[in-house]
Amino acid sequence: MSNKQSKKNENKKKYQQNNKNKTKTSLFSFRKIVFISAILTGLASYYVYQAITTPPDLPKLDLNEYWGPYPMKLNPDLSIRPYQIEFSDVMINDLKERLLHRRPFPPPLENTGFTYGFNSHFMTRVLDYWQNKYNFKEREDFFNKYDHYMTNVQGLDIHYMHVKPNVAGDIKVVPLLLLHGWPGSIREFYEIIPKLITPRVGHDFVFEIIAPSLPGYGFSQAPARPGLGPAEMAVVISNLMKRIGHEKYYIQGGDAGHLLGSIISTVFPDRVLGFHTNMPMLWFHPLAHFYTLLGNFWPKLIVEPELESRMYPWSEHVARLIEESGYLHLQATKPDTIGIALTESPAGLAAYILDKFCTMTNPSNKDSQDGNLLPKYSLTHLLDNIMVYWSTNSMTTAVRLYAETFNKRALSMRLDEIPTVVPTWGIKFKYELAYQPDSILKLKFKNYLHSTMVEDGGHFATFENPDIMATDIFDAVKTFREFHNVVGNPQDIDKSKLEKPETIYDFTVKDIYGRDVKLDKYKGFVLLIVNVASQCGLTDTNYNQLNELYEKYAKSRDFRILAFPCNQFGTQEPGSAKDILKFIQERGVKFDVFEKIEVNGENSHPLWTFLKRTQSGTFGDFIKWNFSKFIVDKNGIPVERFGPNVNPLDLEPYLAKYW
Repeated sequence: MSNKQSKKNENKKKYQQNNKNKTKTSLFSFRKIVFISAILTGLASYYVYQAITTPPDLPKLDLNEYWGPYPMKLNPDLSIRPYQIEFSDVMINDLKERLLHRRPFPPPLENTGFTYGFNSHFMTRVLDYWQNKYNFKEREDFFNKYDHYMTNVQGLDIHYMHVKPNVAGDIKVVPLLLLHGWPGSIREFYEIIPKLITPRVGHDFVFEIIAPSLPGYGFSQAPARPGLGPAEMAVVISNLMKRIGHEKYYIQGGDAGHLLGSIISTVFPDRVLGFHTNMPMLWFHPLAHFYTLLGNFWPKLIVEPELESRMYPWSEHVARLIEESGYLHLQATKPDTIGIALTESPAGLAAYILDKFCTMTNPSNKDSQDGNLLPKYSLTHLLDNIMVYWSTNSMTTAVRLYAETFNKRALSMRLDEIPTVVPTWGIKFKYELAYQPDSILKLKFKNYLHSTMVEDGGHFATFENPDIMATDIFDAVKTFREFHNVVGNPQDIDKSKLEKPETIYDFTVKDIYGRDVKLDKYKGFVLLIVNVASQCGLTDTNYNQLNELYEKYAKSRDFRILAFPCNQFGTQEPGSAKDILKFIQERGVKFDVFEKIEVNGENSHPLWTFLKRTQSGTFGDFIKWNFSKFIVDKNGIPVERFGPNVNPLDLEPYLAKYW
């Protein structure tokens, strides 16, 4: 029995040992798998990060590619020829016949306004006006009030308006290229041109206007073969400007005009003195989409709180884009199909175009029985734009640009991902199709200088708001000229407005008593600059520790703290200067406190604009909350940035690097 028991025990031990060894082996294998998986995940993440953050090379474009019909002329006429817009009697009679003999429209559903598309009751009114009250000859004269020209570029007859101002010799004339989009045309620019060629107070320049019809649009010839996408069209426009005699110029564009202006600024940055856009967007940048999606879960990471409603809730904005972008999918896939329908029917053309003017001006317009079109536009002006397409039979060739934009060849160029140093300025109307904050736009536009925020207006900016647009273009170009140091002396330039200062010593601020303080008084000091609030959950900890830091290092290490009250985060600094002064006196604050300011948005203090640009945050340069902190070295250069979650005393080892 003892032998049997002994063998039994021995077998039991062997079994336990084997199980133990198996467990160790399994555990080792599991750890090995986890380790290898972690390495592979890290490598994959690094590869993805590199792929989406490394800009592609500029595409190789043929700057003389021929787009005209074959056979090519051996000696093409490259002269610049005067051109007259004509509404021929044959065209007018044909149009009136079509309008007269149109079929009756099915009535709209009750109380639907424009929610099902263009309201047929209002369409009857539009077409009756077009047939009976639109004065074709008068409008022809209107179109010809400016000088028009035609010249052949790369095999295509390209039309453009050229308007030169008549000004005194002390006023500088600078060239401005105006680029339209779809379903717009050169007609959009007629109200803004007089404002751009007229001198105004505070500006010593006016504009010489060059406004081409894009190839295939209106009065410009369409290409004879596929492939004239945005990049190739940008080459044509660039060559047009050289033909006219302008090696350097400013650009303004929206819609397709924004896309072309962006590409010209990217491919030919030495030719563009500044780019003004009323649709500042990166449509094809993967990081822009990633940040936008991330902001759906934490909007404050991406966009300033006061502008959050322009982007989020994301689902609402995506729903609007889906509702309003059906035309885009159709034109990007079957442009000739929709082109045939719109070429045959003036009613169809009017409905298709004016529907965009309704909902892209303000999405709430669709609830109105007349699309709320007439408070913003006159029927004559709207029909002028439609006449550009109808009289030239160019709708089919115009919408082909969408097919040439949204295809594998064009998208593979990744032009939105290639940075440009051309100074850029955006104006953002409230009801534009989409909104992106400056932090996203700076992924491409490295010298994105300013955004003008407008609490109204939509997609057709120059048509709808010519006064606002003209003022903004003047302000933008004045800033561009200062950026290039082409006006005045360098010491006269307002560096804070340009976001081009080199140190904080270039700024003047007001202290809590309202007195001007030039920051060059802090030369030789290490600084901590912080936005503060007196009613925040972080107030006690931060104020106590800021006091402690100041007492420890103000004298021994030439250290100073500059605190700027701000009420932009949860309205937690609502008081007046007197209230803030009382608060800091009760706390025994010894560091320097300044006048209440804004740190984000259009009215952001120039110092804080500079701090944010120099030390960008993790998900954008805007300030996220109270008690964000910047360390500035003894040379006045912002060197490190910390979020509200970092307590002041935690900064001691970082400050020590700059003593």
